Amino acid sequence: MQVRQALGSKVSRERIGTELEGMFNGASPAAAVRLLQQLCLFPQVFTPPQQLQQLLGNAFGGPCTELIEAAQALLQEVGLQLSEEDRRLFLLAALLLPLRRLSYSLKNRQQAASSHIIRESLKWRVKEVEGVAALHAHAVDLTQVLHDVNGAGAVESSPEQTRVQFGRSIRQLKHHWKLGVLLVPLLQLPAAAPLGVEPAAAAEEPAAAAAAGGGGSEPGQRVEGQLQQQVDAVQSLLAAAAGFGLEDCWQWKPLLDGKQLIELLSVPKGPMLGALTAAVVDWQLAHPKGSEQECIEHIRQLYSSGQLQPAAGSRGKNR
Repeated sequence: MQVRQALGSKVSRERIGTELEGMFNGASPAAAVRLLQQLCLFPQVFTPPQQLQQLLGNAFGGPCTELIEAAQALLQEVGLQLSEEDRRLFLLAALLLPLRRLSYSLKNRQQAASSHIIRESLKWRVKEVEGVAALHAHAVDLTQVLHDVNGAGAVESSPEQTRVQFGRSIRQLKHHWKLGVLLVPLLQLPAAAPLGVEPAAAAEEPAAAAAAGGGGSEPGQRVEGQLQQQVDAVQSLLAAAAGFGLEDCWQWKPLLDGKQLIELLSVPKGPMLGALTAAVVDWQLAHPKGSEQECIEHIRQLYSSGQLQPAAGSRGKNR
């Protein structure tokens, strides 16, 4: 206990973050995290915000450790070649998956628990804070895409709808979209159940149904064939991205930019222009071989019908 307390109070967070980065860049990050968990050091290293420490207790490292072990095994089995930086980001996002729905109040604003751990406990970079947040958000969306691709969605979606939803997630994740795909099967593991939220709220995620029927294995164990099912899920999404022609859609430029839309529709700058730009991108995703003139006709009809709602915040711009 004295050692654990000293680690939390006498060793700088910057030093802890530097040592952990070396572990994550090493040959077996999951084994390093498992040792931290076995030595009861996990909460001292991945320290959550003070407001959430009583809620989480000291046992939250268990599912987090199981997730990074599953992530490392999946990455090795799939064989995707990732840069050191991308590999580290994927493993960190996997480790923090159980905390993805957990937030706390800071200066009257809600902050993600995982962001606090990365920024304050590990003193890692802003790009990792933003990368993990984006991966957590869009891995859930990609889970719905996987259900649609496999014909298992609760509500039947057309190929066009699935392509648009998939393309939106790829565009948001940009060059990290394959990391989001890798997270999808991990969301279906029991260990990935969101911590610190009501069961009804956790069940809202599309991954919840798959996790509930995913096999009742004890922590640290995998039912036979589970890893292969995870690999199949990743390959199914990668194949769908290729089949839809979306692999590089995060680099596409809108067929119509803001200036063209202003001239075309006499719309002022603001939320409506953002919504129109997003509608242009959605049309491109749905019709990858469509022409600029066809897009113009669609946007004119959409705008004149009054069906388009102004974009909230900067959502349209980010697409």
